[in-house]
Amino acid sequence: MAINTIQGFNPSTTEPIDSRTVVADSGSRFGIPIYNAYEGLLVFQKDTNELYSLIDTGSISSNGGWQLVGTGAGSTFMATGSVTASVDITGDIFIIRSASYNPFTVSSTGLTTISGSATNLFLIKNTSNQAVLTVSQSGVVILATSSVELTNTAPNGGIYFTANALFVGLD
Repeated sequence: MAINTIQGFNPSTTEPIDSRTVVADSGSRFGIPIYNAYEGLLVFQKDTNELYSLIDTGSISSNGGWQLVGTGAGSTFMATGSVTASVDITGDIFIIRSASYNPFTVSSTGLTTISGSATNLFLIKNTSNQAVLTVSQSGVVILATSSVELTNTAPNGGIYFTANALFVGLD
């Protein structure tokens, strides 16, 4: 039963308020009693630095009941919203999904689909955060213009631009 409060809690502890939220290992996670569990329970597993969400209370004592949310230091995950990624060897192999919208899909045939309403559908940047390859909404492919001329021939199949020249590598 929930306890209603008109003011928030101000804990003075370095330990979790809810003992279910941090566990030592998978055995401890699988051992959470069913009467203390609910769908959506988030549990941080210390031995692997992984965050899990309980998705099936009937399978709390096995991996099938849990979904990995994020891993390791520096990883990011959404604490709110509805974004998922899935891998399947039949049909679509990999999908990034937000609610009913799939902005990125790789099918089992190898077809990769990227869709969205951003100005650029596809953007690759270098370590200096400069655009190297862009695909716009209208399908225009833009390759970065280099300020340095090639000192040797372009590799086979390569395309290289400078302000004054175009290099295409042919057999």
